[in-house]
Amino acid sequence: MKIILLGCGRVGARLAQLLEAEGHQITLIDMERNAFSRLENFKGTKILGNGIDVDVLKKAGIEKADAFAALTNGDNTNLMSAQIAQKIFTVPKVICRVYDPKRAGIYYDLGLETVCSTTVGARMIRNLITGPTFLRNYHLGDASAQAVEIKIGPSAVGKSIEEIEIPKVFSISAIVRNGRVLIVEKTDRLQENDQVFGVALVDKLEEVKNVLDVSAQAVNFI
Repeated sequence: MKIILLGCGRVGARLAQLLEAEGHQITLIDMERNAFSRLENFKGTKILGNGIDVDVLKKAGIEKADAFAALTNGDNTNLMSAQIAQKIFTVPKVICRVYDPKRAGIYYDLGLETVCSTTVGARMIRNLITGPTFLRNYHLGDASAQAVEIKIGPSAVGKSIEEIEIPKVFSISAIVRNGRVLIVEKTDRLQENDQVFGVALVDKLEEVKNVLDVSAQAVNFI
């Protein structure tokens, strides 16, 4: 993929090197020349300039880009550049980094895929601190079902996915273990601190809580 990253801060530089190692063609844009000093053995293209300048974006090859990510430390700059990439150049994949959680919803309503590093970091720390709990849930369709993220309790440890699932009530699609997402099979067994992703019927959530040894209420998100 041809990927353009706006912002060569710590996140941008690290992401550039991860993507380049996977074989992608990377172009980095930043207004500060010394920002590129964060890169080690980078073979991609470095562009000095303003990421909301159409000419700079064209120089970076945005007209042929498969993906664009706005990663500067300014929410307004990220929003503007992401909208230019999406609306003017119709880049297939546009990601916008956001610091202010209140703005994340606004950007989402504008049709942008957003990553709010403030919220993501807070959730990760919360997950390390808390015991078994419903972490997140999302209404699906007619709201009779929810996508759920659950941190399992002690009695669920060691059980297989098949033992945990409830036919026509609760289905598990993936787990997060030590920061990695794992697509599960029926015979896989849960380990301590696993976070389970699945779909559950709303009127059967108490049953799901019991099987995963969870008592806390979920935090609702859109």
